[in-house]
Amino acid sequence: MDMEKSPTFQDFLKLLNENGRSLQAQDLSLMAWYLDGMERQFDAVLQELQKVKTELAQMTEQQAPAKPFLTKMVETLEAKVEQAQERLASFRDKIMECAKDAVDRFKDAGVSALDNAVAAMGVKKGLEHLQEGLQNSLSSIKEALGKAEEMGTQLRRGFRNIANAGRIAANKELDLDPKIEEGRFQSVVLAPMRGIEKLLSNINNNTLAAIGVVEDLEQSADMARDRQEERAAEKPGKRLAKKPSIRQALQKNQVEIAAKTAPAPDKDRKQEAVL
Repeated sequence: MDMEKSPTFQDFLKLLNENGRSLQAQDLSLMAWYLDGMERQFDAVLQELQKVKTELAQMTEQQAPAKPFLTKMVETLEAKVEQAQERLASFRDKIMECAKDAVDRFKDAGVSALDNAVAAMGVKKGLEHLQEGLQNSLSSIKEALGKAEEMGTQLRRGFRNIANAGRIAANKELDLDPKIEEGRFQSVVLAPMRGIEKLLSNINNNTLAAIGVVEDLEQSADMARDRQEERAAEKPGKRLAKKPSIRQALQKNQVEIAAKTAPAPDKDRKQEAVL
């Protein structure tokens, strides 16, 4: 099921909207839409890679001299895509876990449960790592495709030269056509690989967009917490009482300790004498 359509996720968005956090709800909804779309795109990439592997398995190295090179490339890319898909799934699970926890705790903890859930999701760093991996995969597939295309071009040029050698022996006109069209190998293998490259590029772009949404989400969450603290300071109550910072608490404790343990004047002189 898409994360965006999950009842738990919808309950969480509803609580956000009902408690002055509509911006966070919008950002989370958009982020879920990107992540769900990326999941489907990863599935499409793996399906296309499986088709390419099937085509390569049916070819001999005589038919496709670049077969070993491309087979290794496809297997490596498949492993990277599966790893990225697993990482994406862990993001989704983490978000759903935080959303469920917030819904369960909202009755007792109030809006702080919502704010803490958003903060705990923390998927920005993971998305950035995912994007870096996608960028590396894109660079690898572009390089591999370039090599395979050049290998095919040189092979076809070589075949044409051999054919021209026969034409010379037969006193026939040489084939000087500069156009070197792709053959079956390129059409059944390289063409799908170019499609996979495009899919990965789209996933990469969606990941960058999701990172932008997460940045907006973090900003809106910070603003919501600041407003909550301001209201708590103006109208302290059991739930809204503003908690002192750690630094303030330490300073207060130090003052209290100093007041309780302040030595009498003669005691000071004894201590000085000892020192």
